[in-house]
Amino acid sequence: MNYFVLNPLDPLIIRSSRPFEAISDAEAAKFPPPSTIAGALRNIHGRTIGIDFNDRNNQEQLNSLLEVPVTGPLAVKIPLDQSVSKLEQRHILVPKPADAQYFAVDNKPTLVGLQPLQPNEDEGCDLPNGLLPLFLSQDIEGKPVSGPKWWSLTDLLKWRKGEKLEFSDIEKGGWTPTEPDIRTHVERDNETLNSVDGQIFQTTGLTMWQQPDQPQNFPSERVAILAGIDGKVSLQAMNLGGERRLADVTDCEVWPRPPENFAQEIISAGGLILTFLTPTIFANGWRPKWLDKGIPPGCEHLHLELKAAAVDRWQPQSGWDLASNKPRASERMILAGATYWFAIVDGTASEQEIEKLWMAHLCDDKQHNLNGFGLTLPMAYSWNESKN
Repeated sequence: MNYFVLNPLDPLIIRSSRPFEAISDAEAAKFPPPSTIAGALRNIHGRTIGIDFNDRNNQEQLNSLLEVPVTGPLAVKIPLDQSVSKLEQRHILVPKPADAQYFAVDNKPTLVGLQPLQPNEDEGCDLPNGLLPLFLSQDIEGKPVSGPKWWSLTDLLKWRKGEKLEFSDIEKGGWTPTEPDIRTHVERDNETLNSVDGQIFQTTGLTMWQQPDQPQNFPSERVAILAGIDGKVSLQAMNLGGERRLADVTDCEVWPRPPENFAQEIISAGGLILTFLTPTIFANGWRPKWLDKGIPPGCEHLHLELKAAAVDRWQPQSGWDLASNKPRASERMILAGATYWFAIVDGTASEQEIEKLWMAHLCDDKQHNLNGFGLTLPMAYSWNESKN
C-alpha cells in the first residue's frame, strides 16, 4: 500500500444525496467520504499507468480499477513550518468516537464517556439481540455542548486505554475547522449579460485549516487528507470533490501503527472495542451481516459476540459511477466514529487473527472494503463483573 497526503488548494465541496436547497449551512461542509477519495486516487492511478478514460471500449480496464484497494481517508494536521516528509503519528487525525460526549459542567466543557452496563434486576430495555444499554461513566447535571469532531490519533489511543483526557487536550490535539466557505452562483445570459431568473444556487466548502485560538490570529496549522492506494501514482496534482478543484498529491510514510502488545492485551481482556475511522456500510443497517456467523472479514477462527454499540444517525451515500457513466444507487452510511463492543468467544482468539483487525476494512460487501469504507481500530476491552 502506498500512502499519500492530499492537500486541497481550495475549500472542498463534498455533496450528499440530500435535496440541494437543504445544504446552505455549516453542517454542509463535509469531509470527503471514502468513495470520493477512492475515485480520485484510482483516477490518477489509471492515468499514471496509461488508461484512457474517454475510450468507452476500454471497459475491461476501467472495471479493473475498481479492484484496486484504497484505504482511508483520515486527516493530518501539518504545521505551516513543517513538510509532509516529517509527519509523525501524532499528526494523524481521526473522527471523534461515538462513545465520547461533551457536557458543560460548572460552565466548563467536560469530556464524558459512554460504557455498556447490565441493567439492575428491576430495570430493562428493548434493545435488540440482547444488547447492553450505554450509560454515562459519571453523573452529569450539565447540558451537552459542541466540541472538536476530530481527535488526534494519540488521544484516541489514550481514550481506549482508559487514560484520563481533558477537553482541553482534545481541543489542542484535534481539529476544529474554520468557518465554511459559502459561495453563491448564478447563471448568466451571454447575450444580455444579466442573470437568468431562478438560476441561483450556493455551494458550501470545507476549509482545511485549524481554527486559531484567537479570532484575530491566522491559522498556524493546515489540515490535509491521508489515504492509501495499492498502486502506482506519479501525478502531483488531482481533481477532488465538486467543481474539479485541485489538490496537491505528496507521497508519505505515515500511517497508524498498532500499539505494542495490543493483540495480547485484547486476548487477555477477553473482549475488544472497534472504532470505525471511516464511514461504514453494512447490509443490515447498523448491524454487520458477518455477525450472523460471528467471524469478521479476513479471519478464519476468531468468533466475536456483539455486546453494545454507539452509532450516530445514518447519512445517505451516493455518487457517480465513472466506469458506467451513471449515478450510483443511494445507500445508508454509518458515520465514522461508530463504536462497537465485542466479547471474544472462548478459545477462538490468536494474536495472528487479532493483528489482522488492525486498520482492516470490515464492511459486509467486498467492494465497499476496497473503496475504503469500514476502516477499524481495535483495542482491548475487559468484560469484568460490572460490565457483563
